[in-house]
Amino acid sequence: MNHLIVAFYPEHVSQRICEMLSASSLPVRTVCSSGAEVIRAVNYMGGGAVVCGMKLPDMTADELADSLEEQASILVVAKPEQLEYCENPHLFKLPLPVNRYDLSASVRMLIQAEEMKRAAPKPSRSDQETIAQAKRLLQATCAISEEEAHRFLQKKSMAAHRKMADVAADIVRGGTGGTLGRRLFCEKPHPQPLTKSTMIRGNMAVKEMRLPERGAGMGTGARDERLSG
Repeated sequence: MNHLIVAFYPEHVSQRICEMLSASSLPVRTVCSSGAEVIRAVNYMGGGAVVCGMKLPDMTADELADSLEEQASILVVAKPEQLEYCENPHLFKLPLPVNRYDLSASVRMLIQAEEMKRAAPKPSRSDQETIAQAKRLLQATCAISEEEAHRFLQKKSMAAHRKMADVAADIVRGGTGGTLGRRLFCEKPHPQPLTKSTMIRGNMAVKEMRLPERGAGMGTGARDERLSG
């Protein structure tokens, strides 16, 4: 089911994004001009994949993510210096300038992430408590924020292909005095460079897209089609 939402200001940017996605067989279901409209659309559809700019007329991408509380997967498309100000760990980021192929590849990843999130069973209350306890240990030992602790757990979970709750349980069992605890607590997630071929979530690269030569299999005119902001 199509749950793709586009929201940029000024609105002509939304139109350009929609044209680029449509040309890549990614039809947009809803175009919004404000964060409030995005929230209403997500609530109406019961979720969604949102492609938006750094700042909408009524809120920033961070504020939008905070309001939605993971009800939707959000990709922020903006200049690299603007993306540096996005702090919500659940945001995906794509730096400008971007061509149609890079944009469509990133949006497909976003849709896939949203579909996986919908299909994944929700963590039990016990798992949620274990994750919260692990984050508190990380915060106390490493002097980091809750968001940084969350990103750390995400990175370990993805790297090990394990549930976040299982990684959190290892940290809790290791504690601040154990060998496992000391080893894990000394490792912090490092920001990844913002490149055209990498979509970033929080300060962590989700997946580096291995792109073919520009224009390969893209049709006439795709080589020069790009959005620069």
